[in-house]
Amino acid sequence: MSGLVIKHRRNFHVVRWLLVLIIMGFIAAYAYFGFRWYSTGVPSPFPIPVAAADASVNEQPVTEAQVEAHTVPEFQPRYVSILKTGLTNARVMKVGVTENKMLALPSNLNDVGWFEKSATPGSGSAAVVLTGHNGGISRVGALAKLHDLEAGDEIAIERGDGKQFVYLVRKVRNVTLEQFNAGLMKDMMQSLDPEQEGLSIITSAGNWIPKQKVFDRRILVQAAIAK
Repeated sequence: MSGLVIKHRRNFHVVRWLLVLIIMGFIAAYAYFGFRWYSTGVPSPFPIPVAAADASVNEQPVTEAQVEAHTVPEFQPRYVSILKTGLTNARVMKVGVTENKMLALPSNLNDVGWFEKSATPGSGSAAVVLTGHNGGISRVGALAKLHDLEAGDEIAIERGDGKQFVYLVRKVRNVTLEQFNAGLMKDMMQSLDPEQEGLSIITSAGNWIPKQKVFDRRILVQAAIAK
């Protein structure tokens, strides 16, 4: 009888250690994929209970009254509309750069930003540079469908003085964050056609990288003013 008891205990220890190894392996895999997601944005096969976008962005809807009350200096862009994507009279807010020297975004998911160092509508040269959100934690942003644009699509901007300008899309690109940071921002500041005023629109795409608090891709649209 005592021999049978010893054998039973040994079997129990083997099973217990197997369970421990399985649990440790699971924890190690969870930690590995979690760290990879945190550092690179590559999705984890395991659910991670953290935000997959910038949690600081205001996702509250903008009312019609707030849109109508929006004002800017006469030569700055006030509203932007992109018929194909369903964007109508989105407020345009002046933006600069962040502490990390990256193009800043408007604080509200529904707004579009105008880079203050770029051209103004009607200037006749260089490019008006706009930027905005692709999406937030709970819903999509003003520029979520920017990737749907094709050559020939129209983009309309209304200035602070009420004058409107129409631009025709010439080029649409989907690039990595590394490609964009390697010099494409300088490219977006210039018009595709040196004889015409340009418009450049930039939005984020791809995977959210928590460590850097950025998305890993950019959608770039370049247009020229309609003749």
